[in-house]
Amino acid sequence: MASWRTIAPAGVRMFDPVGTEEKHGFEAATSEAFDMFQSILKIKMITVQVNGNEMAWVCENYFGTEPNVQMAYSIETFAWDDDGNLLIKTYYPMPETVDSNSDPYAHLLKKDEQ
Repeated sequence: MASWRTIAPAGVRMFDPVGTEEKHGFEAATSEAFDMFQSILKIKMITVQVNGNEMAWVCENYFGTEPNVQMAYSIETFAWDDDGNLLIKTYYPMPETVDSNSDPYAHLLKKDEQ
């Protein structure tokens, strides 16, 4: 997580995924999700594009444990303002029932328990 702090020296806001409740702060945007999924998530970076103070990447995300490993693509965008504040937005497949009041991770964690 220390490496994240080098690219997020100021405030951090995150929509993970877009359409759900905004997360505020470094811990909420990085450590909490990482800790929740570290043991069941493998990420393969497909492409990265940097333009000025914005960056986007596309990933293949493999989550779950054998024999129930699922794969989903994600697009993640990062935008820094002049004060070093970072806005992260993630896009990945979500059930239609997930809205701004839902836990966006519940359906992923449930699949792994089956």
